[in-house]
Amino acid sequence: MRSRCARRGTLLSLAMLLTASCIVYGQGNSADMVQQHIKKAEQALRASDLKVAEREYNEILAIDPQNSQAWTGLGILLYGSGRSDQAIESLQRAISIDASDKRAEIFLGLSEAELRQCGQAKPILTRYFESETPGKLQRLIGLALLGCAAGAADPMPALQTAARLKQLYPDDVDVLYESAELYTRLWNESAGELMVKHPDSYRVHQLAGEVYEAKDEYDQAIREYSLALENNPKLPQMHYRIGQLYLHQGSEEVDEKAMEEFRQEKKVNPQSAVSDLAMADIEMHRHKLDQAKPLYEEAARLDPSLVEARVGLAKILLEQHETEAAEKELLAVVADHPENAQAHYSLMRAYRELKKMPEAAAEMATFNRLQSEKAEKFQSKMNSLLNGKLAADQTKTPAEETSPK
Repeated sequence: MRSRCARRGTLLSLAMLLTASCIVYGQGNSADMVQQHIKKAEQALRASDLKVAEREYNEILAIDPQNSQAWTGLGILLYGSGRSDQAIESLQRAISIDASDKRAEIFLGLSEAELRQCGQAKPILTRYFESETPGKLQRLIGLALLGCAAGAADPMPALQTAARLKQLYPDDVDVLYESAELYTRLWNESAGELMVKHPDSYRVHQLAGEVYEAKDEYDQAIREYSLALENNPKLPQMHYRIGQLYLHQGSEEVDEKAMEEFRQEKKVNPQSAVSDLAMADIEMHRHKLDQAKPLYEEAARLDPSLVEARVGLAKILLEQHETEAAEKELLAVVADHPENAQAHYSLMRAYRELKKMPEAAAEMATFNRLQSEKAEKFQSKMNSLLNGKLAADQTKTPAEETSPK
């Protein structure tokens, strides 16, 4: 429902644009009267007064019932107003008069998709999604097509449509939401099938561990990951994840328990840069710089994009008073990762050590800005989630509020 409302808002503006220019002036025997109603309809659309615009279209059709473009305009307006069943009648009437009316056929497909008449809608939507140029209309067609394809037995068309939409509109909120809905449904279906067909497999234990980990139920997650390893000792990432869970628990002797898991992970997967990084952080926390340094170096060698390893190495250089070497490393880091706040903070420390106070002040300002932006983004995300939940709650009917979950 949330995505449907968002699409409806976009559609209203598009419908106004299309309907305002779709009627041929001077059609029929009463051309002057038709033109007057057209002008009134356009004025109403510009004022977002859909009731008046609808009345004017009906006036045009009362004068000239064979005006196909007026039927199309009315159909688009009805669809934009959420009355897809009535829109279908108007759009079918337009097509019966002019079978070449592209707009009428597109919005007929959209209207049918809205009413879940996907058998009729999908051929139309598929054709125009492929032929339309990128823009508002193609985006709407794609979202409607994705909605129809998402419930089909074969998930491939839906996945292909979602991939194409994300390629064309990578930051669009509705595209991201509908894609997430599709992926979540497919994940749930696949997970259910896995548990039914292979209930005692290591993959089921791995899956259960991931679910518990997402719920912050660390003991249960560790138990499930350990069971997965009993069934498959060579399973990568399991020892690493157990080690991270130990660190989250914060219990006594947690560092050594986690270190042992990371060591085991390296035996299973020698290329695990994140395990080297995790062990380096623990050694750094223990102030064992000589042990931490080669681990940071190895992590950075295995994965040059692992910026935390390069920052950790620079911190060690600062602690060992190799300030110029730290400065050189950190300048390279911020050049590659200008949004990494910790790199700027460490560079500020290096500049202070080198008595470069203006540079240090500039780095501190950058650090504060990045931290502030991070906090603002987090708060904005939380507000969006909370406001979205509030809006969803407010739109529930009494029946929905009392229905069992």
